[in-house]
Amino acid sequence: MSETPQKNSITHEELISDIEGFNSLAKILLERTGIYMDSSDKNFSLMSNRMHRVLRKHDCSSYKDFIKLIESGVADIMNEFLEVLTTNTTHFFRENEHFTFLKKTLSIIEKDLEKEKRNEIRVWCAAASTGEEPYTILMTILEYLGNYPKLSIKMHATDLNTQVLEKAKLGIYRPEISENITPDLLLKYFDKDLKTQNYQVKEKFRSMIEFSKFNLRNETYSFPYKFDVIFCRNVMIYFTQNVVEETILKLSGCLSKKGYLFIGHSEAMIGDKHKLKSVIPAVYQHMT
Repeated sequence: MSETPQKNSITHEELISDIEGFNSLAKILLERTGIYMDSSDKNFSLMSNRMHRVLRKHDCSSYKDFIKLIESGVADIMNEFLEVLTTNTTHFFRENEHFTFLKKTLSIIEKDLEKEKRNEIRVWCAAASTGEEPYTILMTILEYLGNYPKLSIKMHATDLNTQVLEKAKLGIYRPEISENITPDLLLKYFDKDLKTQNYQVKEKFRSMIEFSKFNLRNETYSFPYKFDVIFCRNVMIYFTQNVVEETILKLSGCLSKKGYLFIGHSEAMIGDKHKLKSVIPAVYQHMT
């Protein structure tokens, strides 16, 4: 009886030492997402850790074999590569001073919308990951609006990674989120599974957010209207300076005249083509 063929058993050590293959994949990643991975021991290890399982899954014995799959146009290979290499570290109320500022600023936004005779606040979370940030934004706005809101909410949440978007749509989180969310908000916005102790965002709140795939490297950002609030935090830190400048310029073009752009505290604004001014650290508006 013949033995079942074994998949190629490429090791982490072999991948880490494959500098040429790393550089080729890093170039593809940069071109498709704007994420830059320099040739460092840290990134050699990161690439190996993320790609090892993928290579074994597709019976590839090297990065070169996987690159051939990408170039051959095999369905979903490129998406799988991009999804496994994008980092998704997030939690509820991360960099909480931004949400404190947003809540204080909503009264100003509301007055501006009244002048425009518009009763809809428009929000875009451009790096939604597994949903913690967009749901935090939603809770912040709803808490301001109270039980009898004058405004409705139009909210988009996007990410390049379709796997994390599916998790965001489900809105199921581990019990540890109680460390970052107050008991009253947990009770109001989440259902608790008594068996697993997990929390799930209540359906009526999940339905208030439109989740969809979006690549910040798109040549143009096409939306039917401008946004009053844009969050694009902790993703541009992985971009080159030129890509950061291009991204900020396109984000500013999606911002309403008096809207607010939130970026990560560790991210820097590059260039002056965007014509934005700092309001507080990592929050910007159009110059008037």
